[in-house]
Amino acid sequence: MGFEAGKFNQASYDENDNWAKTIFVKHLIRNGYKVLSTKEDFGVDLTAEKDNKLYYFELEVKTRYPFTSRDTFQFDTVSFLARKKRLHDQNPFIYVIICKETEYALCCESEDIFKDEYEEFVTINTTRRKGLDKMYRVPKDKVKFFKLDTL
Repeated sequence: MGFEAGKFNQASYDENDNWAKTIFVKHLIRNGYKVLSTKEDFGVDLTAEKDNKLYYFELEVKTRYPFTSRDTFQFDTVSFLARKKRLHDQNPFIYVIICKETEYALCCESEDIFKDEYEEFVTINTTRRKGLDKMYRVPKDKVKFFKLDTL
């Protein structure tokens, strides 16, 4: 079942996708990963390899709520889009949310996100999204916060 506020937003994608991939690829390379794919195929955003292990990443950009750590993240939970669960069902991945204002990020493995206990229905009212959406709200102490290493 889809929700109006949960629909894909092309304008947001156009504004953020390339920026997020560019900055996160730099971070991965600086940390010893080999980036294998950033191809847009309606699957995960990035595939990378490190120490002969494959990693899948889904990227999201957040604005208006800057953070640099768990302590500066102003909410008790981190909201992850329920529509991304289909990606987890195909292949577990690491869900990364990048703060555009600070270039810090947070991440959580999809297997730790998409649990019934974290599922909530939320009313969204932003300039780009309005209506009911399903989210997974994970306590922030279960999420890793880090600075993107891009220099």
